[in-house]
Amino acid sequence: MPEQFDFITLGETMVRLSPPGFQRIAQTQSFDFQIGGAESNTAINLAWLGFKTAWLSRMPDNALGHKVVSVIASYGVDTSGVRFVPGERVGVYFIELATPPRPNRVIYDRAGSAASRMTTADVDFDRIQRSAWLHMTGITPALSASCLAMTAEVLRFAREHGLVVSFDVNYRALLWSPQEAGRALEPLMSLCNYVFVAHRDAIALFGAPESPQQAAATLQQRFGCDTLVMTLGEAGAIAQTRSQQVEVPQTFKAPQIVDRIGAGDAFDAGFMAAQRWGLSLETSLRYGNALSALKLTIPGDLALFSKEEVDQLIGGSTQASVR
Repeated sequence: MPEQFDFITLGETMVRLSPPGFQRIAQTQSFDFQIGGAESNTAINLAWLGFKTAWLSRMPDNALGHKVVSVIASYGVDTSGVRFVPGERVGVYFIELATPPRPNRVIYDRAGSAASRMTTADVDFDRIQRSAWLHMTGITPALSASCLAMTAEVLRFAREHGLVVSFDVNYRALLWSPQEAGRALEPLMSLCNYVFVAHRDAIALFGAPESPQQAAATLQQRFGCDTLVMTLGEAGAIAQTRSQQVEVPQTFKAPQIVDRIGAGDAFDAGFMAAQRWGLSLETSLRYGNALSALKLTIPGDLALFSKEEVDQLIGGSTQASVR
């Protein structure tokens, strides 16, 4: 069966409401409407980099549900596999954007959303089978027991049908505890070719060593994935395979950070794109770093940048260390 999509993702996308500027909810008279969801963010970012992408989900058959899906589609992502269901609700999250010393503040109103009730019956497996690469995150299995079971089945299906499979741990403390997340997610890691995890989450969820280099090596061997990618925030990222470790510093700085939300999804998209293009691990980490840095310069969850724009930022020589 011919491949139709370079990448396919599956998960929940919510309405994102934020007070204009850096106002607090208590003082605002209006909210900016955007959308946000790790999997759809990644699909949109990859579409902007020139790939054919698709996003699957379970959404309410009402004006808000259709609005969210239409926004995703407007950025070039195929949404025709989304299942619409009547009588349910879309998840919502509120975010107060802030500058130091005040932190960003997120409030979820997503419990019982249509997406949180997903089962394998809602998944378009034929569309997955016609894709080259499946990407999922640890947010989806955190939503419900049915979402956890569905995630495991989708990952198994993708591996059995020859897709490249990537998974971002993407821990959300508002959804479950580190202990719950670690127990639920670790069995899924062996089903993945690529695992993305922030160093802080590697420690909290999986008891990884404090040394990022040791943590990456330990978890890659423990999970059995082909490549473990560990993000280190402003310090850069590490890619660990069975035979080598590549570390690339974050050399692309955003002097003024407009919005941090979605930077991790941007990193994933940059790295995945470079791997799909057949580039080295070193260059793939640089693409991830670059797209993540660019994301910090615009509001919203999305990294709306072309390959040419990312290439322009990357420019000169590559700095990396290989172990």
